[in-house]
Amino acid sequence: MPVSALRASGWGLVLAILPAAAHAAGGMPQFDVTSFPTQIFWLVVSFALLYVLMAGLVLPRIGHTIEAREGKIQADLDAAQKANDAARVAAEAQRAALAEARGKAAGTVRQAAEAAAAETTAHLTTLGEKLAGQIGEAERRIAEQRAQALAGLSSLATEITSSVLGKLVGNVDGTQVAAKVAEAVETARKGTK
Repeated sequence: MPVSALRASGWGLVLAILPAAAHAAGGMPQFDVTSFPTQIFWLVVSFALLYVLMAGLVLPRIGHTIEAREGKIQADLDAAQKANDAARVAAEAQRAALAEARGKAAGTVRQAAEAAAAETTAHLTTLGEKLAGQIGEAERRIAEQRAQALAGLSSLATEITSSVLGKLVGNVDGTQVAAKVAEAVETARKGTK
């Protein structure tokens, strides 16, 4: 015998023995074969009523809830995409503004550096001219003091020479001594220049 036939005969045997055993034992009425048609009737009625309730009330509500949830999720995804696009546009605008600000700042720094360099150059030129004037004045004073020193030196040299010659030779002509000292000083001046 095939396996399916054994199963069918086994179930048939169980279905035949069970109600008889249940009825004989005074036990479970659902296994009473005489009540099977009414049980099947109420099973069909209950199933049909449950099917109508599920198909008419419960499942449409569940379907609407799922559709509403999908719509909300899609709307949230669309809003997130729009926000992402707006953020990208804002970031690009910020980058452009930052680059423009950096360019302006670099231009301002360059202008300030050029202005400072021009001002420094002007101050250095003025200071150089002032220092050149002071150096010229100092050189003029040095030359005057040198001339005074040499004039004082020539008169002193004339006196010393006259005194020494007077002691050595005796009587000396002061004008000749002064002329010779002046000639020596002039020779010394020409030699230092």
